[in-house]
Amino acid sequence: MFGLAVLFTALGTQACASPHHHVAEVRYITASRVNPHGEAPHAEIRLVSSAPDGTKNFVLVLAEGDEVLTALGDFARAEAIVNARLQAIGAVHDPEIAWFDLERKQYKAMTFHEQMEVLSLSGDIVLGPDGAPVVHVHAVLGSVNGRSFGGHLLHAVTNPTLEVYVTAFPEAVHERSAPEKGIDLIDLSRP
Repeated sequence: MFGLAVLFTALGTQACASPHHHVAEVRYITASRVNPHGEAPHAEIRLVSSAPDGTKNFVLVLAEGDEVLTALGDFARAEAIVNARLQAIGAVHDPEIAWFDLERKQYKAMTFHEQMEVLSLSGDIVLGPDGAPVVHVHAVLGSVNGRSFGGHLLHAVTNPTLEVYVTAFPEAVHERSAPEKGIDLIDLSRP
């Protein structure tokens, strides 16, 4: 019996030392410190349809090395996006995702130093309290062993591609500052 326990302990230790063991680097940050950082020089944009009511559909293709939130922010500013929804699939490396801790009023940010599949990425683009476009994205990411991790996307570098579909609407939607919550919230009372 003792030998079996040693064998299981050794196997467990070996499994934890495996390159497929996911240990996230964790930090807490305030919402005001959540800003895109990086470049997206290879991102391509195509307008694929435009409706009479002003609704537009775009496809963005990000290439290896493009930082996801930087590319989306650059797109939102270039196209003067005031309200949009987006979804994407592809792959990234070194993603940082976060979970908002209501008690702390901070994000628990977790960085995974590995290649991951983007199983689902969805979000919106609205106007922030300062009138500039704000990109808000959540992602579910899959690891090499089939485990999934998800949350608010803070950072990710495209590798090899990310295909993003964006539907932009002509009527603006705004966020308002909600210091009591520690985040900005959509404010539908503003036109």
